[in-house]
Amino acid sequence: MTGLVRKDFYLSVSMFKSYVLVALVFAMLTFAGIYDSSFFVAYVSVMCIMIPVNLFAYDEQARWDKYAAALPGGRRGVVMARYLFTTLVCVGSMVFSILLHLAAGLASGAQAQERMDLLLSGLIPAAYGCLMNAVLLPLLFKFGSQKGRLYLLLALGLGAGLIFGGLTALREMGLSLSQLEFPLAALPAVGLLALIPSYFVALGIFLKKDL
Repeated sequence: MTGLVRKDFYLSVSMFKSYVLVALVFAMLTFAGIYDSSFFVAYVSVMCIMIPVNLFAYDEQARWDKYAAALPGGRRGVVMARYLFTTLVCVGSMVFSILLHLAAGLASGAQAQERMDLLLSGLIPAAYGCLMNAVLLPLLFKFGSQKGRLYLLLALGLGAGLIFGGLTALREMGLSLSQLEFPLAALPAVGLLALIPSYFVALGIFLKKDL
């Protein structure tokens, strides 16, 4: 299974470079005050979702599933490796987002509460990415990347609406993210835990799938 995870990593190297470069551009625009931080948060959420989706497209082009199912790990190894890699992407995105938000806070001389707000806003994208992947991965194993992209568009639209709408609603109510510290801090754990039942659903689908 380790080899399957490495395969996903090697396929994603070029994507990682592109996504990180764009993320750094958005981060600089956020530091300059051109974009609101919620825009960068939404971008990281998209990054968490798009990388696993693109991996499915690459596998289909190479007819990888048929070959991988014949390997010692079998279909179970294919599903487990994809979920493990997705988890690593979400955790890595969360760390990247938190570090950038903290750097923004230090650069701007933010006070303690503002720094906490930035820290919590860095947790939101990875949590949402995990939750959406928990929904999308079984659908991608079932329908493939082409039909799965329809669900992806719905997920991205819903996610953008929830993130921008939620942050705007908090501002209008005069609330800061630090006032919701405990529920927001628990979101990444909820997202990661959601991948567990999702894995078993996807495994059941892939074991029965006709390749």
